[in-house]
Amino acid sequence: MEKRYAVVVLSLAALLTACGGSASPDEQMAYLRSMARQGAELHAVDKGRGSAGEQEECAASYEHIYGGPQGHDMPHVENLDEKARLLKEGERLFIESCVNGTPSPVTGWRGPAGPPTPSAAPPAGHQAGRTAS
Repeated sequence: MEKRYAVVVLSLAALLTACGGSASPDEQMAYLRSMARQGAELHAVDKGRGSAGEQEECAASYEHIYGGPQGHDMPHVENLDEKARLLKEGERLFIESCVNGTPSPVTGWRGPAGPPTPSAAPPAGHQAGRTAS
């Protein structure tokens, strides 16, 4: 009987651990690509109605579609700062893609343990704290 109980407890612990973790960087990238694709799709729909590519309209559409606490199909991210950053990047990609009509590329995204983004790296010819002469 104790063995059966131990197996059930271990199974539940494994399930809770799997459900409680943050999405992997690959899952986050897939979400961001999806947001860019949806923005481009909205551009095509708006173009068919005679209005497409307006920054304000794209931002308003994003807010209408995704505004609110349950408006996203975003993967689970435990860290609130990372979650806010992921949401903001998804919003930027959606609006940019809606304005341009093509999915914006998702580059430089990293999860909590990933490498720094290109924008965080020093410019070519610079070293930390020094410039090339």
